[in-house]
Amino acid sequence: MSFASFTVDVDRDVNEPRAGHVEGRCRGADGLRFSSTMDGLERLVRLLGDLDIKATFFWEGRAAEVLSADHDLKELMRGHEVAAHGYDHEDLTGHATGFRPSEEWADAIVGRSLSSLEAVFGTRPEGFRCPYLHIDEGVSRVLMRRGLRYDSTLFGEIGEGLRPYRLAGNLLEVPLAQCRDPRGRFLQSYLWPLHEGRRSPEDYDRLLSAHSEGLLVLADHSWHIAESLGGELSRDRAEREIENVRKVLQKALCMGHRFMTVSEYLSSCHVGEGKP
Repeated sequence: MSFASFTVDVDRDVNEPRAGHVEGRCRGADGLRFSSTMDGLERLVRLLGDLDIKATFFWEGRAAEVLSADHDLKELMRGHEVAAHGYDHEDLTGHATGFRPSEEWADAIVGRSLSSLEAVFGTRPEGFRCPYLHIDEGVSRVLMRRGLRYDSTLFGEIGEGLRPYRLAGNLLEVPLAQCRDPRGRFLQSYLWPLHEGRRSPEDYDRLLSAHSEGLLVLADHSWHIAESLGGELSRDRAEREIENVRKVLQKALCMGHRFMTVSEYLSSCHVGEGKP
């Protein structure tokens, strides 16, 4: 049997880095907004309920605080795993913004993220995904010292197996997946290109069919169901986006992949001592 995990980043609408600033912002907006994030989140949770899939949601701390004022997020996440995704979608390595926080500052950011999510959801997260998908040795040390069980930021080649491996101390890396499509282009398990019209649901069959060892981690943004880089989507377009995700997940189920949360997988598998 092969295993898969559907993961969702829950953060501010259409987040993007700001040069010279640690915190992220909403594309084309002066302030913060979370309307598309919440719309997409509710649609994804309904879809996962229809398919009987338990997922892992990587929450930005501020998003959880803001949205919990008007929504019962604890009930919405019932049965799913809550993991962390920074507090203000911070660039912890400086790769995207050109501004790197000190290791002490990064530690404070991660600590605030974990505390805010524990306050909202009642449990302390075990996992972390770095904003902008950038992690380095300093950030790994921070996550390890904060007692996190795993990170899921880096990519692994699906043909080499997708087994978790130790990143720093007891901190595990649970990699996302990538391979080459028939034209030689990278095909990654993040569904961003699907929502921007650059991939079709059928394109992901190549990833799904190649997976056999370890955990296939699929990833999405909740806001991407209701908004693209070009602006907010119509209701009909949002329904098409959720249907595209449904097609990918249903195909995975038809291929025999068993879905579970990342933490559930780690609790049930043998973890190697080094990178596969």
